[in-house]
Amino acid sequence: MLLIVPDMPTSCRVVAPLRPLREQDVGSSNLPASTNNYLILNFLPQKIKVLSRFSVFILCLLISSWIPAQASSSAIYTVSRGDNLSVISQRFGISLGDLRRANDLNSDIIQVGQKLKIQDPFKRTRSRDLRWQRPLGRKGTILRPFGPYKVKGILMPRTGTDVACATGSAIYCPGNGVVRHIGHMDGFGTLLIIEHGAGFSSVLAPFVPGAVEVQIGQAVLRGDLLGRTGPPVEGDEPYLHVELRHNDKAIKPNRLLK
Repeated sequence: MLLIVPDMPTSCRVVAPLRPLREQDVGSSNLPASTNNYLILNFLPQKIKVLSRFSVFILCLLISSWIPAQASSSAIYTVSRGDNLSVISQRFGISLGDLRRANDLNSDIIQVGQKLKIQDPFKRTRSRDLRWQRPLGRKGTILRPFGPYKVKGILMPRTGTDVACATGSAIYCPGNGVVRHIGHMDGFGTLLIIEHGAGFSSVLAPFVPGAVEVQIGQAVLRGDLLGRTGPPVEGDEPYLHVELRHNDKAIKPNRLLK
């Protein structure tokens, strides 16, 4: 059976609601975020069993097709010790005036623990403003690297990197961002998506189910604890799956693995 799938034009993209993810909503580590012209896969029936991570064969709607649309929504930030309005506005790419107006502030006085609304986060953020760190506390062995690989003669693109780590390892936010989705997905387990601005988003999995430390719509800082790694979904060795996307395309997540 020959399947030919054209790229989905921007005007036809569907914005997914915040609900448990299906595989057609999220880019699999075995599927490309985008193709130049067409994705052509020639599967014979006896080879389909090789694709053990495919509970449903994915034809469209990848993660980055809806993350940018979510960028216009608001987020909530909890004030920490040492914060001030100027620093918060810079972190999340908005003007100081917009931050004041969104929260009806008549002065620049804020309190630790106060909830602030971040309206239209990252509209001023540029790529050069972003700062990254490893989502794991230490470097780990690469179990499955980013890039194309072959399975019994079938060339498959991998849009993320699986890094070895102990089950229960702390997962930290790789950069200032807004949590855009938390949900279960077949082949990934509990998966978390963070928008970072300037067209960047990260995808991390698997988390311990029900033990994620953040919420959808929460503004988070680089280094914040997101949760802990759950048991492996693929293979026997525990790992963290790390994806980095920019403008609808998966890119090498090297800046998250240094």
